[in-house]
Amino acid sequence: MGHYKSNIRDLEFNLFEVLKIQEHLGTGPFAEADEDTTRTVLSEVNNLVSGVVADSFEDADRNPPVFHPEKFDVTMPESVKKAIKATVEAGWDRISLPTELGGFGIPPTVAWSAAELYTGANAAVFFYMAGKTFAKILHDNGNEQQKQWAQIAIDRNWGSTMVLTEPDAGSDVGAGRAKAFKQDDGSWHIEGVKRFITGAAQDDMTENIFHLVLARPEGPGIETKPGTKGLGLFFVPAHHFDSETGELTGERNGVFVTGVEHKMGIKASTTCELTFGQHGTPAKGWLVGDKIDGIAQMFDVIEHARMMVGTKA
Repeated sequence: MGHYKSNIRDLEFNLFEVLKIQEHLGTGPFAEADEDTTRTVLSEVNNLVSGVVADSFEDADRNPPVFHPEKFDVTMPESVKKAIKATVEAGWDRISLPTELGGFGIPPTVAWSAAELYTGANAAVFFYMAGKTFAKILHDNGNEQQKQWAQIAIDRNWGSTMVLTEPDAGSDVGAGRAKAFKQDDGSWHIEGVKRFITGAAQDDMTENIFHLVLARPEGPGIETKPGTKGLGLFFVPAHHFDSETGELTGERNGVFVTGVEHKMGIKASTTCELTFGQHGTPAKGWLVGDKIDGIAQMFDVIEHARMMVGTKA
């Protein structure tokens, strides 16, 4: 028997007896959901996390990811890859998406109840499930082409990260010094170093990772502002891809994992240093929504991260 023991009865009590979500199921954005479906979702998620996900917890802690600095990537534990594969095949990484993006169309309260099951079984596995959720945020905030990229990321199961912290800018996000320089083709070149980036190294679990990066735009015609008001949010893929099909071009973008932290716990989750544009290859990115509104856009991502921390607790 594994380490994880769930409490489905407690989740159902809060959902149906305290919050009474059944009064909203079958209406509006939750038109395709009902009480039986919701209970089935929790039961099926519980079956999966109590098995392959929980089984990966101890193994991945004893056999954590191995960093290869010469290749700027990692080898992930087989048990974690197996848990992620089972999750994707079951579709549970889509649970927070609306139906128009291929999701379940269930209330956030249900999605976060499922998240509680995942974070209890192995939090690191849930961290790696952020790709589709962050793709939705890109879809909500991006221009038309970026909305298409978001759908590509969902369809091709890309990973994703939130990239804020720098060596000299932790809690004070506005002190960040990473810069973005506008190019003639409308893209931007990102330069700087970021630290403590969760899940930035997951190369052998997904074909691509896109980073949502806070950086300070500079260049002709750019009105620079101090603090958080001067930050833009940039879509920065690890590998370049065809804008229409999503197929990888084989060209690596200039964003590299240059360090993985040694930790006392949650070792399966890679906590990384990311370096942009400093290894002979420009780190090409695109300004989300074509406007410098990075901190407001990033708060959509932060909201997910803070909910996750609370759920895990």
